Amino acid sequence: MRSLTRSRLTAFAAIGLGVLALSVSMHSFAQSAKGPAYVIVERLTTTGPESIQQEYGKVSRDIVARFGGRYLARSQQNTLLEGEGTVPCCMAIISFPSVEAARSWFDSPENQDAAKIRRSGATFRIVSIAGLP
Repeated sequence: MRSLTRSRLTAFAAIGLGVLALSVSMHSFAQSAKGPAYVIVERLTTTGPESIQQEYGKVSRDIVARFGGRYLARSQQNTLLEGEGTVPCCMAIISFPSVEAARSWFDSPENQDAAKIRRSGATFRIVSIAGLP
């Protein structure tokens, strides 16, 4: 009888842990699916005249807006607060209503065409992160 009770307790504990893991996983998925997304753009190197990036900026604003995005920050005055390495000369943070909207913007033919302008004068790192709901 004791081994049956111990087996049942072990099974219930395993089921409980499985439900907890599934709940945490579903919460993480729901967070990324329902919350906003932020895109962080870092200009790593400049290989052409600044006028190229100004041209890209004019074109990109309308494209970002079509996908529900808006610029939260754009700066050429950046400060490294912690860590090693150089600080990108130019950075931007763009807010989108969802991870899917950010991805749709990035993959869109309009953005990819505009990116050719951007890339002709600099190299970039662009990261999308899921925001909190």
